[in-house]
Amino acid sequence: MNNSLSTLELLSNKLLINIFRYLNTVDIFQSFYNLNFRFNTIIQSLDNHHLTISGNHHKINFNSFSHYIHSLTITGEIDINLYYFKNIRHLILHFPSTKLLEQLNYNILPHLEYLSIPDILFGMSPIYQKIFSSTFPNLKSCNLYGFETIETILTWTQTASLRILKIGLIDYHVYKSILHACPNLYYFKLKMFQSYLKLSNIYEHFNLKKLEIHSDINDWYYNDQLIDIFLQCVPNLEQLSIDRIISVSKIVELIPDYNWLASIISLHLSSLQYFNFCLHLEYHYEVLQFLSTEIRRLLRQLFFNAHQNHYQSRFIIK
Repeated sequence: MNNSLSTLELLSNKLLINIFRYLNTVDIFQSFYNLNFRFNTIIQSLDNHHLTISGNHHKINFNSFSHYIHSLTITGEIDINLYYFKNIRHLILHFPSTKLLEQLNYNILPHLEYLSIPDILFGMSPIYQKIFSSTFPNLKSCNLYGFETIETILTWTQTASLRILKIGLIDYHVYKSILHACPNLYYFKLKMFQSYLKLSNIYEHFNLKKLEIHSDINDWYYNDQLIDIFLQCVPNLEQLSIDRIISVSKIVELIPDYNWLASIISLHLSSLQYFNFCLHLEYHYEVLQFLSTEIRRLLRQLFFNAHQNHYQSRFIIK
């Protein structure tokens, strides 16, 4: 009988690294760090240490290993000093406190590449001011999709690093300011709201390739006018997604002569390769039967006829 003992230290470095990838970062450092030089070297070599801090973790002392964390998620109004997390590349904040948001600056987070604050928050003008400026010179991706409507534009300068942006309700004026502040933006996802202000001159952005517009505006023809203005700004767009809403009772009025943005696309987007159109239907239960299979089929047929295979297109009814 073989009575030899198997120990964790007998495993190869590759196997240990694979095991550590399945463990919580707190457990890795509390259980294995400072056991010996070899374990320290392996743990320090990992470049994907992620830490999630919630109400259950706020009493843990993170200072001993915080400088090894590259990805940090904080949930709730927890009093954390981000100064100890200077090597953070990815930061996700769910319902953060004002005190925590005040720490978002270059001196504390000099390597920040991805920032996500996805929940609905208010009074966020200081955050916009930091994002649309040179505060974070390494920031490549930013998700502020759940934020309040942006109505006030302060002194926004340019942030050349930002490539991906998801943001809440904006009108054309803010849209134009964002394009101007982010000259290298590649992908832009936004919610569009109805504005009755007089539209100003068109600003063209030549680097944007992917645009996703969500709109809850029920006035389709006014909505089309806004989309027209938005698309005039991005002549080199290759992928476009439109997500909009309509009442079932208005579908019959829509069907006969609507061309599903085909003329607008033809006029402004000569480089378009992919077009996705998602139609959300508003209805009461008693009129649900109105939307028959035949009407769904007709809508799809009219949509694809309008775009005539000039680019790959997709039509979704929800």
